[in-house]
Amino acid sequence: MMFRASFQHALSAVLVTAALTGTATAATVTPSSYTYDQSTACGTWCYHDPANTKLTDGVLGLAGWAVNAGNEWDGWVYQNRVNIDFDFGTSRHIDLVRVGTTQDNLGDVVLPSIELYISNDKSTWTFVTGLTVPPDSAHNIDPFSTAPHDFLTLAGLGIDARYVRVGAIANGPWIFVDEVQFQSRTTQPVPEPAALGLLAAGLASLAGTRRPR
Repeated sequence: MMFRASFQHALSAVLVTAALTGTATAATVTPSSYTYDQSTACGTWCYHDPANTKLTDGVLGLAGWAVNAGNEWDGWVYQNRVNIDFDFGTSRHIDLVRVGTTQDNLGDVVLPSIELYISNDKSTWTFVTGLTVPPDSAHNIDPFSTAPHDFLTLAGLGIDARYVRVGAIANGPWIFVDEVQFQSRTTQPVPEPAALGLLAAGLASLAGTRRPR
């Protein structure tokens, strides 16, 4: 009975140690396509997206939207709201959404607020969360700045859906978006040094209980 109890205790220690050795990593989730409900517009240049690929092609603009004649940006003017619907082809798990955008001044290109919805049939949409960005000149960046731009980020989502709607709500005349990124968090079985030490100790105890008495 003592042998059996010791064996079970050592085995439990090994199993618990193994269960604690996973580490969380972020994985990119790429939509198969997307559509939007308002037409892109022209100003100094045209900010169109004829193939509906610019928001997921991995090509970032800069903080200054006018660098490179604004080629990386989709732009909408005098629209209260733009809904961008992303189709993943099947239900996918998503923990984080990042929307690349910028601002030059409150009378021109302004950071939008963001709302997130999900659906599995593209008919009924469920609100998930939002990010309100009050209009503020503190966000102004020179339109020819070559610095990297910021992202509006919605994290800790834990959603599962085929369709994700990113609603961009205007806070000024123009809304500019260059990339929308999706990520999920996964657990990889990568032992940490401390966990490896516990695992070795557990295996040694397990071997000791198997020696004949």
